[in-house]
Amino acid sequence: MNKNIINLLNKIGLTQDQADVYLAALELGQASMQDLARKSGVKRTSIYNFIQSLIEKQLITTSRKRKRLVYSAVHPNQLLEIEKSRLAELDRTLPELLAIYNKSATKPKVTFYEGVAGIKEVLLDMLKEKQSVSAFSDYKQMAATLGDYYFDVFPPERARRGIVSRNIVPDTEKARQLAKTDAKYNRETRFLKVPDLKTEINIYSNKVALNSYNSNPPFSVIIEDQNIAETLRTVWSQLWNSLEERV
Repeated sequence: MNKNIINLLNKIGLTQDQADVYLAALELGQASMQDLARKSGVKRTSIYNFIQSLIEKQLITTSRKRKRLVYSAVHPNQLLEIEKSRLAELDRTLPELLAIYNKSATKPKVTFYEGVAGIKEVLLDMLKEKQSVSAFSDYKQMAATLGDYYFDVFPPERARRGIVSRNIVPDTEKARQLAKTDAKYNRETRFLKVPDLKTEINIYSNKVALNSYNSNPPFSVIIEDQNIAETLRTVWSQLWNSLEERV
């Protein structure tokens, strides 16, 4: 039997056996249960289990012939009517589905990324968004986990895309040295009088990315919510304005 026909019948909700039985009935015209089993290759006991479903779908009809129950397939046009009916039902239900979707769209979206590869995926997301980044960064922790990638690969690509990064970092010698290259990498740096930061925070677009480098394995979580991003960006800005500019 043509595989395209079988695939079509599968798509409208028929199992392989149901499709075989429907096609057998279509070809035979009128058939007993034994005829259907012989023609379709499906066991009679199996057909008994689902024949009522085909009748309810209005694909098979029953009648009596010489006091014997026989089965007939309805005209193939009925398949089109079934699909029209399903589309009409979907159209009626669509407003309810959209109402559910709109409710979920207002909820924060949280995505978890594991390992170094996961954190690099988050950095890639920052590049894709092409929005300025407000960050709490700890270069020592980042170097231990990401190696040269964060300093030699990511900043040049971010700068090439015109993305401004403003970083609040622990005041260390390494941070002071890196700050000297800020203009080259479209970056600004201000220093926080703390030994280190346990978590890197990147605020960009309507997202907040939290990177944990001390965990085993390291991981990142992106929270996508406009209100959360704006609140943290406001708090970050207040701190930024109070700190020493780079030297």
